[in-house]
Amino acid sequence: MRKYIAIIFLFVSNFLQAQDNSQGFKKEFDIGFGLGIDYGGIGIRGTILPIQHLGLFAAVGYNLNSIGFNAGGQWHFPKNRHDFFLTGMYGYNAVIVMSGDINDKATYYGFSAGAGYQLKMKNNFNFWNFELLYPLRNSNFEKDLDALETIGADLKKPLPVAFSIGLHFKIPY
Repeated sequence: MRKYIAIIFLFVSNFLQAQDNSQGFKKEFDIGFGLGIDYGGIGIRGTILPIQHLGLFAAVGYNLNSIGFNAGGQWHFPKNRHDFFLTGMYGYNAVIVMSGDINDKATYYGFSAGAGYQLKMKNNFNFWNFELLYPLRNSNFEKDLDALETIGADLKKPLPVAFSIGLHFKIPY
């Protein structure tokens, strides 16, 4: 599945780069380091804006169990230093890590959607990224949580939403 996501991301990115750029929009690419499911846990995310308002991204990180992957898109509504956006992605969105008497680890993948805000720094080149995400968690995740509770594991159910934060640096190309 990860190979298909990477292939689709590269295909769409190359296709959009080939489109006519008659409106004077300058294509952008940035690298961000952050925390959250859209960074693969604790990780790095690359985002390309091949056409105005559309961002395509891929991320990889450590999710306290294994390597987490994500890929998706964003639709931006820029206002000077403030940039609001809607986002959707597929990839890691839940993890179970238990230690002690019960030793269980698993990573779950699925679709997540949400909204975000980018605060550009005064140089208008780097920015902080904040997101509120709603992960559509895999049904196996819920079944595994219930099974762990049944055998007496002391669990705290995850919040229905996820938050993320990252610092991004624009890379000219």
